Amino acid sequence: MLSGNEVSQVLSIVLIYYGGSGHRPRWIAVGVALSALSCLVLALPHFIYGPGKDALALTKEYLDHKVLNTSSNPTEVFVCSRTTGTEICDEDSLLDVSLLPRVLIFLSQFILGIGTTLYYGLGQTYMDDNTKKKNTPMLLGLAFGLRTLGPVAGFLLSYLCLRLYIDPSLHPVITPSDPRWLGAWWLGWIILGVTMGTFAILVALFPKELPKREEKVSTKDGEIPLKLDLSSDIKAPPQPQDANKPEECKPDRVVAMKNFPKALKRLLTNKLVFFNNISAVFYILGASGYITFYSKYMEIQYGTSAGGGTVLAGPLSLCGMVIGFVGSGIVISKYKPGPRLLLGWNVIVGCCYLAGMVTYSFLGCPDSGVQGVDMETSTLNLTAPCNQDCTCEGIKYSPVCHVPSGTTFFSACHAGCKTMLNKNEFGDCSCAIGLGSLEYEGQTPSAPTPVLPESQAQSNQSSSTIDTDKVVKAGPCPRNCDGPYTWFVVITCLMQVIGCSGKIGNVLVNYRAVEKEDKSIAQGFSLMLISLFALIPGPIIYGTVIDSTCLIWNDSCGERGNCWFYHKDDFRYLLNVSAIGFIVIGIAFDSAVWYLAKNLDLYGSDEVDQRREFVKGESPALPVGKSDADRNQTVSSNQNSGQNVT
Repeated sequence: MLSGNEVSQVLSIVLIYYGGSGHRPRWIAVGVALSALSCLVLALPHFIYGPGKDALALTKEYLDHKVLNTSSNPTEVFVCSRTTGTEICDEDSLLDVSLLPRVLIFLSQFILGIGTTLYYGLGQTYMDDNTKKKNTPMLLGLAFGLRTLGPVAGFLLSYLCLRLYIDPSLHPVITPSDPRWLGAWWLGWIILGVTMGTFAILVALFPKELPKREEKVSTKDGEIPLKLDLSSDIKAPPQPQDANKPEECKPDRVVAMKNFPKALKRLLTNKLVFFNNISAVFYILGASGYITFYSKYMEIQYGTSAGGGTVLAGPLSLCGMVIGFVGSGIVISKYKPGPRLLLGWNVIVGCCYLAGMVTYSFLGCPDSGVQGVDMETSTLNLTAPCNQDCTCEGIKYSPVCHVPSGTTFFSACHAGCKTMLNKNEFGDCSCAIGLGSLEYEGQTPSAPTPVLPESQAQSNQSSSTIDTDKVVKAGPCPRNCDGPYTWFVVITCLMQVIGCSGKIGNVLVNYRAVEKEDKSIAQGFSLMLISLFALIPGPIIYGTVIDSTCLIWNDSCGERGNCWFYHKDDFRYLLNVSAIGFIVIGIAFDSAVWYLAKNLDLYGSDEVDQRREFVKGESPALPVGKSDADRNQTVSSNQNSGQNVT
């Protein structure tokens, strides 16, 4: 569903090329408006389906005492019992999710992909064309930094909205701390949609080109104001026209679309741009595993909760990214390092990223394992003499821990527990005895442990002394991972600072290695390649890699669901080794960019030299290798393009 964003960005090269030939601010405004529309589409399910019966039943206006008296923390009793549980697999349980919300989410992401493509693809080139070239790195750094801070504002907005009940006009009888609380998830999308819609109107008011200030060029005779911008069209004297020949009048956009194949060919044959974009593809492929499965990685490797792992790592990573973007932008604009130095730094950045991934491969915690799971052979056998008379088939993975021995069982039933002491503890667990000599199926079974009826077993807990050695607690046995987790967060933050410092150099190559008229399509070409070969296949590749390390799957009604238990070491090694392979290829292409870009003008200094020559009465310098015929053709073509009005 969420891949709709990347799918629509495949069209970016056509959209940006077409928009770049017209009024760019208006096309940017269209992109912002489409992003606003995508937010409103995401909020539609609330207005179509309403808050739901269960949510209404927990309000004063529609109070239902049956729902209200339901336990806030329902606990299924998975103790040892002879009763066989029957799994319900009717059609309603298999099709419990409506198709329409899924379609709306995909549609929203598809629209968002088009909107962000127009906004970032045309917005960055518009900014570069209407500012001094030496200031572009600083402005790009600020833009990237502000974009990074966007999720922070989003989390704050979601927190405020979720504190409100799903229907703010009603009065709930429960508090936000209750698990049954449903917040106003849809309200944030409405606020974002209206806000972006307002900004779309403001962006549309910008002119096609910002008015340029007069630039002063120093000459021997003094300071001469010069309004001519050699990056724009150079007009030659008007040529006489044949009165009998009708004047051709073709819309600029029709002409532009006819020139699209030629522009695309220029990009494909431009080694510098092509290698620069391919390196970006492999770097993003290398990082895609962490981008998509960051929370899962920390949950599996360091024992954090599904969302708790990002409480510390998330803000620090965002701060590192902002420092990398803004700091590098300011440094590049101020000191203007040459192409060899700037792009050589990108190669060093890739090597640092590679070193970080290698460190990740060895930065883990001991695997606690599950009793009955052989981590060496990755085989699963949960049946032992102590639980063979318990009907544990079909029980979902609900790990319990025997604290004295530090042993994790698949569930309380698999631990042979016959009583439930409270919602977090189980007692009289037969498999917790003699763990060192515990035998599993395939060996000579010992005498079966008598199994009491479930009701009788639970009633006995109040009249008998509890043997604490036979007690297990809900949840897997904890491991002390504070040290590795802290190092992981620190290294991640440093990698974000260093990695983001090389982003601006890659963007400048795409802008400076092409002609001005190809700048927008070069940006679209980059977005298309990244979406098609990195953002779309990346999660699929890493999802397959991660699934290959799963030891226990959730099987329901013959269908394989989520993974319950991973081989922790294989998970870490395979994910990082895959990332290392992609990053090595990215470094190779970055090295090729460093070699080819030795004479690339990154800051518009050649244009300044051309202006000085023009003031002195000399002809503007053309790129090396062009003859006088090429010079005349350039002047003539610029005259024709100057007559076009978009």
